Amino acid sequence: MPRPLAIPPSFALGLAAALALGLAACTPSPRPGSLPQTSVPENRPQPAQPPGGPGAADVHGRVNVALLVPLSGAEAGAVDAGNAIANAARMAATDLGDPALELSVHDTGGTPEGARAAAQTAVGEGAALILGPLFGPNTGAVGEVALRAGVQVISFSNDSSVAGGPVFVSGFLPEAEAARVVGFAAARGHDRLAVFYPDTGYGHAALRGAERAARVVAASGYPRSFQGIQDASGSFAGAARAAGANAVLLPDSGQGLRSAAAFLDYGGLDPARVRFLGLGQWHNEGTLQEATLRGGWFAAPDPERFETFARLYSARHGARPPQVAVLGYDAVQAAGQLLTEARQAGSRNPFGRAELTRAQGFRGALGPFRFDADGSSHRAMAILEVGEGGFAVIDPAPSRIDLLF
Repeated sequence: MPRPLAIPPSFALGLAAALALGLAACTPSPRPGSLPQTSVPENRPQPAQPPGGPGAADVHGRVNVALLVPLSGAEAGAVDAGNAIANAARMAATDLGDPALELSVHDTGGTPEGARAAAQTAVGEGAALILGPLFGPNTGAVGEVALRAGVQVISFSNDSSVAGGPVFVSGFLPEAEAARVVGFAAARGHDRLAVFYPDTGYGHAALRGAERAARVVAASGYPRSFQGIQDASGSFAGAARAAGANAVLLPDSGQGLRSAAAFLDYGGLDPARVRFLGLGQWHNEGTLQEATLRGGWFAAPDPERFETFARLYSARHGARPPQVAVLGYDAVQAAGQLLTEARQAGSRNPFGRAELTRAQGFRGALGPFRFDADGSSHRAMAILEVGEGGFAVIDPAPSRIDLLF
């Protein structure tokens, strides 16, 4: 029988307002025209590409790798992330110690127009590889420029729908995180999975990842609002109970996650009997505030490896980095690894598709990662458990590339 859950009206209204604010903060609001006009006209002759096709470069001369990130714009959070990525990318270039790798940094302003202009400038300067931009919509604009120029792109987006053609996405993909955690749970007997997900691109991607790795016996989306979660939770909980679900994936965060967990518990999905599962977004203090989530498992980058990276970053830049900064470091490291190996092999094509999708992948700050032929990526993820006052690693991140989901 469902356990009673009394929600005072004042609490419900406060939670609804907080949830609305949290959702608004997740969506950048671009400001057109925030960048100076730095675009290269479409009819301007582009620098001649070295022979060898897309990804070619003179590996014995200066090799320009362009970084495209928001260093200005209307969204302070995006600007902070962009500057952190740039700092980490420069740190990686220093660590590589390759004087021939020339890292150029271009401001996108956080908009598709700014990203397109930055990409045109980078191509005009002879970039052999583009790293960035940060957002999915901006990645599409950069991809169009890169396709015409025959240059590959390593985007920092976590939206796999923008992958393909010259674009590879290196962000923490929800489908890969979902596959990791539900596969881990299924191997330990939690093999009848229900998925309660926000009706967003992120939520649908998590559902796809879950379906690849486990048997999904019930699934339902919800509008990402307090009322939307409340309205959808009752019927979903009933369907999950009827199907015999013994695990529930909740690919949400913040107020949305806490609301979903509380309403499902009220609907009869007792977390003492049904394992709650999540993605890397769970790894924050807000998750610890919801008692229903204690004992839940989620996939996230290895916290010890991130602490090591954070200490090195802080020593150089005087501040703790956001997790997204790792993407800038890893992308430059990957470029350096490919450039070194191309010189050793006598190749003039260090950044081709075959090189980017190589089976051995790359060494990253948080462990190995690799790109697939479709432009998606896989990263080493640990499994963490939610405790009363913190998180504990219960399954370390794989150290071998062949073990990645």
